[in-house]
Amino acid sequence: MKNIILSILICSNLLFAFDINDLKKLKEDGDCPMCDLSYADLKGLDLSMSNLNDANLTHVNFTNTIAHKANFSNSDLSHALFVNSNIKGAVFVNAILRDVNFTEARIWKGNFSHAIIDNCNFSESALGSAIFDDNNLTNSTFGGAILYKTIFKENVIGIPK
Repeated sequence: MKNIILSILICSNLLFAFDINDLKKLKEDGDCPMCDLSYADLKGLDLSMSNLNDANLTHVNFTNTIAHKANFSNSDLSHALFVNSNIKGAVFVNAILRDVNFTEARIWKGNFSHAIIDNCNFSESALGSAIFDDNNLTNSTFGGAILYKTIFKENVIGIPK
């Protein structure tokens, strides 16, 4: 019985693992559009100028990552961690951002236009000159965030948390 349970656990973990070839491509080329990097640990990497357009980035750990002007457009970043990351000028246009933690991230001039933003934590982050256009920000937290010259256009905003 123990062997059966262990086999099921190992197989279920493999079902949720990223594609190792996609991770290799990202590390070698710096780009990986349409890749599956779900559950990858990219903590502390320099992904500046990377193209991660249309990628599956669910549950990815970007903690302490540098990703200046990275392109995350049309990607699913649900449950990703960007804690203390430096992602100035990153593009999240049309991205899916559900339960993403951006605590203490530096996202100056980040573009979140038309992104699905649900239950994201932007606490203590630096969002100066960021663009939020056509988003529902009702369930997200911005406590202590720097919003200097941040543009909020055509958004649904509830009572701040």
